[in-house]
Amino acid sequence: MQDALSKVAGVFEVVSVSMDTNTAVVKVPKGKVASEALVKAVESVKGRNFSAAVIEEVTLSVTGMT
Repeated sequence: MQDALSKVAGVFEVVSVSMDTNTAVVKVPKGKVASEALVKAVESVKGRNFSAAVIEEVTLSVTGMT
């Protein structure tokens, strides 16, 4: 699955894939990668019957940290 996600155009990094929590964390630029492309990548992994859905999107801009 990690390979499939990393091949999606625009993906910066596949941070983690967890079988324990059935989740994948992927870094992408805001507005540059459609969530549908990520779902399709997971569901197209050959030899597996994965299904996927976007469960959370969070963007934080933090300033003033020292």
